[in-house]
Amino acid sequence: MPGPHPPFLKFPPVVPEVLSLKNIHKQFGNLHANHDISLSLKRGEVLALLGENGAGKTTTIKCITGILKCDSGTISIDGKNIENNDFENKNKIGFLPEQVGLYGNLTSMQTLKFYGGFYNITESNIEERGGKLLDLLGISKNSKKPVGEFSLGMKKRLALAVALLHKPEILILDEPTSGLDPRGVKALRTLLLDLNKKGLTIILSSHVLSEVQEMCTDVGIINNGKMIRQESISKIIDTVEKTAIKLSLRLNEFTKKDQKILERNKGIRVLEKNNLGKHKKIILSLKEDLIPWVTDKLVKNGTKIFSIEPHNTTLEDVFLTETGDKNEG
Repeated sequence: MPGPHPPFLKFPPVVPEVLSLKNIHKQFGNLHANHDISLSLKRGEVLALLGENGAGKTTTIKCITGILKCDSGTISIDGKNIENNDFENKNKIGFLPEQVGLYGNLTSMQTLKFYGGFYNITESNIEERGGKLLDLLGISKNSKKPVGEFSLGMKKRLALAVALLHKPEILILDEPTSGLDPRGVKALRTLLLDLNKKGLTIILSSHVLSEVQEMCTDVGIINNGKMIRQESISKIIDTVEKTAIKLSLRLNEFTKKDQKILERNKGIRVLEKNNLGKHKKIILSLKEDLIPWVTDKLVKNGTKIFSIEPHNTTLEDVFLTETGDKNEG
């Protein structure tokens, strides 16, 4: 029997998938809300589901949480099909929906005790863990107030405490920053990053792409019910940058002749033109290796260049590049 691998043949440990979707399909009448969607998520990752309204993000989330049953395909948590382990898998998921529904006549602690009962958590454990969560989320000072008197932001934070009460392995959030003020958004981001450092796996959907870029490790882009791409944010941005970057130039003048000269090169597009008074500002889309060609052509045409500034590629650039004009609604 062969012995252990020598040091030079050591392989990195296999990181298990905490969540796997394979060829998920969900249809409502003639509408294919999810069409052959597959994704995988490793423990400790933070995945953002991106897509326009109606793209299929919320349907995907509802299938994962068991609110909806997919028509075909399989969803597994820790390698187990959720249909065969319904109660066990629901205990592994914490869910914060976009529209929060809580009982207005209960206090925050009464709310936690009510929902904690579904997970067979003892009252003493709810008081201990729930109290820490309310304090962590900044709503402990309002613990004696009825929830009906809470602001939308406070209700969202309480709903998040409910979702975290049973110590889930996966936290799923549907548009978590919707309705929150900037202070609330920052507090939520800080909390989610802290929970993730402690090992919590997170899935969220959001339209606020700048927030996604700060919080997430991976993105899955859904377009017309199909998963068109799932990859780490760093890799997907790197891929887009290899295709084209944005370049901002301040010039003394930018004429129609200048634009024609540049756009004769099919790798260059003029995205914006702005008159700043003494200067003209243009933004180009081009491959990085074309920058010397652009400056050479402009200077030879008598144009003075005052500044050149490359733009960092954002997740918004990636999303627009990947989806293009394919979605119509």
